[in-house]
Amino acid sequence: MRKFNSKFVSLSAVLLLAAASVPPGRAQTVSLVRVQSNYLPLATLSNPDGPWFKVDGTVFYQAMSAFWPVGSLHTLSAPSGTGYAYNLDQTIQWQFTGWQWGTQSSTSPTVQVIADPSVTQYNAMYTTQYKLTVTCNSVPCTSAPGLVGPLGTDFSSGTVATLSGWQTPGAAVALQVYVNTGWLFAGWQVNNGPLVTGPTYTVSVNGPTTVNAVFVPAKTVNFATNPPNLQIYADRTLMTTPNSLQWGVGTSHTVGGIDVQQDGNEKRWVFASWSDGGAETHTYVVGNNLNPETITANYAAAAYPFFLTSPPNLNLVVDGLILPPPYSYIWGVGSTHQVTATTPQTDAQGNSWVFQSWDDLVTTPSRTVTIPVGADVNSFRMTALYTQQARLTVGSTLAGQVVTVDGSSCTTPCSVVRGMGTEVHVSAPASVLVNSVSRQDFLGWSTNGGAPVAGDWVATLNAASTSISATYRLMNSLTATASPSAGATWSILPASPDGFYDSQTQVAIAVTARPGYRFTSWSGDLSGTTPSGSLTMTVPHQVVAQFSTVPYIAPSGVSNGAGSVPQPGVAPGAVATIFGASLASSTAVGPASPMVQTLAGVTVHIGARLLPLYFASPAQINLQIPPDLLPGPQTITVSSLGQPDISCNFSIVRDAPGLFPVVLDGQTYALVLHEDGTLVTTTAPAKQGELLTAYGTGFGPTNNVRPFGIAVPLTPPYLILDPVTIQVGDGVFTPESAFAAPGQVGLDLMQFRLDSSAPAGAAIPLYVTVNGVNSNTLPLPIQ
Repeated sequence: MRKFNSKFVSLSAVLLLAAASVPPGRAQTVSLVRVQSNYLPLATLSNPDGPWFKVDGTVFYQAMSAFWPVGSLHTLSAPSGTGYAYNLDQTIQWQFTGWQWGTQSSTSPTVQVIADPSVTQYNAMYTTQYKLTVTCNSVPCTSAPGLVGPLGTDFSSGTVATLSGWQTPGAAVALQVYVNTGWLFAGWQVNNGPLVTGPTYTVSVNGPTTVNAVFVPAKTVNFATNPPNLQIYADRTLMTTPNSLQWGVGTSHTVGGIDVQQDGNEKRWVFASWSDGGAETHTYVVGNNLNPETITANYAAAAYPFFLTSPPNLNLVVDGLILPPPYSYIWGVGSTHQVTATTPQTDAQGNSWVFQSWDDLVTTPSRTVTIPVGADVNSFRMTALYTQQARLTVGSTLAGQVVTVDGSSCTTPCSVVRGMGTEVHVSAPASVLVNSVSRQDFLGWSTNGGAPVAGDWVATLNAASTSISATYRLMNSLTATASPSAGATWSILPASPDGFYDSQTQVAIAVTARPGYRFTSWSGDLSGTTPSGSLTMTVPHQVVAQFSTVPYIAPSGVSNGAGSVPQPGVAPGAVATIFGASLASSTAVGPASPMVQTLAGVTVHIGARLLPLYFASPAQINLQIPPDLLPGPQTITVSSLGQPDISCNFSIVRDAPGLFPVVLDGQTYALVLHEDGTLVTTTAPAKQGELLTAYGTGFGPTNNVRPFGIAVPLTPPYLILDPVTIQVGDGVFTPESAFAAPGQVGLDLMQFRLDSSAPAGAAIPLYVTVNGVNSNTLPLPIQ
């Protein structure tokens, strides 16, 4: 049945034309109608055209649609006379039964209707019949090669009903075939489909249908065996030869031999071949002629070969099949077979074996065996000889770990097979990285479940099976840091050279604050304010010791500003140094004169007196000692902004001389100037007779009291009161003058000349003695 929407586009165009044809100012009412033929039941046709009908004299073979003015008169017509319509090849027949529209109907082939908006569809009603054609070998059935009639036909009566004709859709027609002598029925063929065998057939007519009964000429096919009187299968029916059957020319059949059978003398025979070269069971095609033909199954005398392995129960491959024992067969004499000794292989107990040779000394594992004459009486026997191997199974506590066996990589678990008595060398990586904070360290090899032994595994394989395993232990890292980094001295027990520990290790951790710092708390995997704790290294750990800074004065307290000198005290008015930590928040250098009393947030005082500062940093403060202090013990206090005050005791002594050093090319020398004011160096050494000036501090009181925090005036000179001598090598010299350095704060000078007694050299020892107190010793280059 045609669908309306297949005409939608053309109807739209018609609607536009109709609207255009209406005179201006005048409306016309139209109704949309659809006329189609209905033929029941519906079927799928090879030709899309259906039964015809006319609308207002125009013939249609499919549904049509139109716009009719309401009230207009129209004529609908269907086939008249016989009332039949046909498709193009006249295999479908339609018979008109009447018209239907709205609530009305008519059996008349021609009706007139008035366009009514309530009626939108007119149907021409038909019944359908399909043509059934029955043929024999594609021609009408007469007498030869056979006949076809309805099921139950008595063909001996000579009267056969005609089956070809029109059938109601879905009709089931039962057919029966009769075959004339000299012919064979091959099967039923429906609409050129595949053959359906059997003497009867019921066809369902669901469209135009042709049933062709296919006959073929019969010919004699003879069956034989060599030797005779044995059995075969013909179309899966067992028969004893010699025998014959009538098979159709060109038809296909199944013939089959029997593997092993026994003749009347109780002798066994094995199938060998067919005369047409086919397999033991194969399809046989009858020749396209009427000449009789013969097919023969050839058999060979049965032999009883038997195959063995030593040791027993190993596998063999026989004719391409991997088979377990026993290997006892029935093969024909003269037949050829392939037998292979599988190598290497493992027996049921897990032992490994390699092929050595056959018992006839042939060393090739794969043999082509032809059963010799006489084997049916004496049988046939072969034995595959094997040698046991040693199997080494290598495992690891780390799945998939790559180890080395005799220089070759082996991914565990793996196994190697070697001859008995072979030495094997197995090694494993010393460490396997898991990630940046974990690794697996090799402990050793465990043999047959024993305790791990460190090092490579080197042994001779004397057992059928040996199992070794690389044992690893998980190592996790402990990261311990301090914030600030310089704040802590660590105690971590047990110690680790690289910070990694066995995952079962418990580690004790303690910190001691370095000078200038105070422990406040832990962060990371430790917590609290106690400067110690412990961790079990089942996972990687990280701890951070948090410190705050506090002022600290070193045990040496206040020392000579020139450096380390024999006299532990400091002299009034001299340059002094305080060493420590967190003494100041930054580094700063004060003005030369007048000096300041606050530098980098730091003040230093003795009692209530603030001291002038040269330099301040977290680790060092340089200052001037008040010139008027009397010898004896004193206390000095450092005050740093935002930090607690810190004090230390020191001693004031009358004389505490110190020579200032200078570093030249990485070597320390005494700070001595030539008469022209240039520095004495190894390339410009001191000379005999020239006036030399040495710089120091702490030479004791001067004839005028030194200024405090401001530079010594240029005049008058501030002369050292106590006696001063200079030791140069073994010579002792008296300076021409010793005085406080003009324009400087806290510096002392002594001027002297060398005579011929002074030794020459690149580093002659030099020191000063003031009032019997020695200074530090520094080298002096002398020419």
